[in-house]
Amino acid sequence: MNCFSSVVMCLLFIIVDSITYSSVKNNYKEILRYYDSFDTVNSSTTITPIQDQTQAINVTMGMNMYALSGFDAVSGQIEIVGSLQMSWTNEVNLSSINTSTLEIYVMSVDAIWTPSIILVNAIDTVEKVGSSTYRPRYNISTGFVEWNPRVILKAACDPDVTYYPFDRQTCSFIFTPWNYNYDQVTLALSSSTIDTSQYDLNSAWSLVETNAETYISGENYYANFTITIQRQYMYFTINLVMPILLLSAITGFAFLLPAASNERIGFSITCFLAFVVLLQTVMQFLPESSSPMSLLCYYIVVMMMFSSAVCIINIMILRLYKSAERGDDVPKSLKTFVQIIQCTICRRWKESLTTEDKAELNVDWETVGRLLDIFFFIAFLAAQGGFTFLFLLPLGLRS
Repeated sequence: MNCFSSVVMCLLFIIVDSITYSSVKNNYKEILRYYDSFDTVNSSTTITPIQDQTQAINVTMGMNMYALSGFDAVSGQIEIVGSLQMSWTNEVNLSSINTSTLEIYVMSVDAIWTPSIILVNAIDTVEKVGSSTYRPRYNISTGFVEWNPRVILKAACDPDVTYYPFDRQTCSFIFTPWNYNYDQVTLALSSSTIDTSQYDLNSAWSLVETNAETYISGENYYANFTITIQRQYMYFTINLVMPILLLSAITGFAFLLPAASNERIGFSITCFLAFVVLLQTVMQFLPESSSPMSLLCYYIVVMMMFSSAVCIINIMILRLYKSAERGDDVPKSLKTFVQIIQCTICRRWKESLTTEDKAELNVDWETVGRLLDIFFFIAFLAAQGGFTFLFLLPLGLRS
């Protein structure tokens, strides 16, 4: 008899304590009926779920970042895949709900109050974050509501291409509760950074750091999530920077081509046109903006100026070589200049030569042309090398 009584008591306990489908369904109907009484479904002026309507409801926000879809420096936009973590306390009194059945309910976004969060600096369209696919979890005992909608964010980002292709970009995703000012909805952060624990690496950009902050501007609260990314520069270094540096190095070698070969001018013009093509290639990756401009663009323009100067000077030197065929005498001033170059570069003066001997040295047009070739070759090589060093120094420090 005692055994039978124990079994009966256990069965009764299970029946009383179990959570049935019908009980949970009835609770859902009760919750929806309560909110329908306020006529808040699909309403653009939703009442915040707090007892004292003179106070602001606090919404805690956080952000997860799963992937960087891309960054376009030309159009100035960035796209990421992530999710927003939003939570708040619903102070609506649901005393009629039986909390002994189930405490946490997955509700429709159209059934209960949710903050109308929008991305302020969105590209293309500005819409409320979240959809009916992602539903908030509602704890009817404590009133705590948690909503984690997945988002694809495409935001405007002002690119800084000064150090391209070793550039870093800092982009912000700014959110605000639309239709609510700061005395109705306040924003707080669950973390001072973006959660990147599930972030998938990007082959073109590396994630450097993330930050998050809230601030008040005008009559609204804003949550600003900032990411800093750095370009993976190896591809651009091999395929773009190295050809530019090598082309810069060979430009001055036009002075070493024999004057009789008639290839100097063609070689110089070819180098100039190659710089033009490289400049056009670089500009395809950069925005059409003059502030700031890439140091690489400045470098190519200066190398084009060097190439133009090499072409012009070679034309003048070739004219000097032709002067010998016409039988013209070398001007005394040009002889003196050549002797100074000869003394400085070649250092062939001997201590035994007198001043009269030095003055009587034979300086013809071929000697003038040959020494000018050597002088300008060294001068351009030194100038280009120095300018290249000044160009590479900030890029090296940046990388």
